[in-house]
Amino acid sequence: MQTIRQRPKKDERSGPERTCVGCGSRDDAPSMVRLVVADDEVVFDLAGGGFGRGAHVHPRPECIAGAPRGLSRAMKREVKIGTKELGERLLAACDRRLAGLLLAARRTKALAIGADAALEAIRRGAPLAIVAVDAATVAQTLEVTGAIAEGRAVAWKTKAELGQLLGETAVALCAIRHAGIAGELQGLRMAADAAAVTTREGVECSRRPEAR
Repeated sequence: MQTIRQRPKKDERSGPERTCVGCGSRDDAPSMVRLVVADDEVVFDLAGGGFGRGAHVHPRPECIAGAPRGLSRAMKREVKIGTKELGERLLAACDRRLAGLLLAARRTKALAIGADAALEAIRRGAPLAIVAVDAATVAQTLEVTGAIAEGRAVAWKTKAELGQLLGETAVALCAIRHAGIAGELQGLRMAADAAAVTTREGVECSRRPEAR
């Protein structure tokens, strides 16, 4: 499981370093996302272990924008992909990975589903709340506003979409109890936001949702 996280301080780094094909700077691999070029296709390998020649890029708009040219230099041949298409592919990859992690959390009983269960989990210190983008009422609860203020909440999908994913009619709120899964979900939300900027479509929902 690859975890995308914020860049650590110099004395806190561990593990391999990679060069970002967007900005050209070196950084620790977990703070970037991995791309794979195979059969002239560019795909994001967010789960790790994908086959093909790999490269890394910071999940930041400016790095994603510079990645197509950097990929061609890294691969020593022309890689035909534009910034907008690359952003769209990262958005889609993040969406698939977010869904997969949420289902993994449910399978391991690390997911509290529904307002009552999720609010109780948040009160007990769950590291992350997932708030549906159209869940105006639950977003105004004391628990959720507190989680937002502490950086422990992300907005993703509508109530109907979350419900369909989790086998419910509608889900306005769920909470992740597993710290590792919560950390990766937050990193993926940040990467998706950066990708959305490069598509010039704007960011539908912020990493830290505001109560409405």
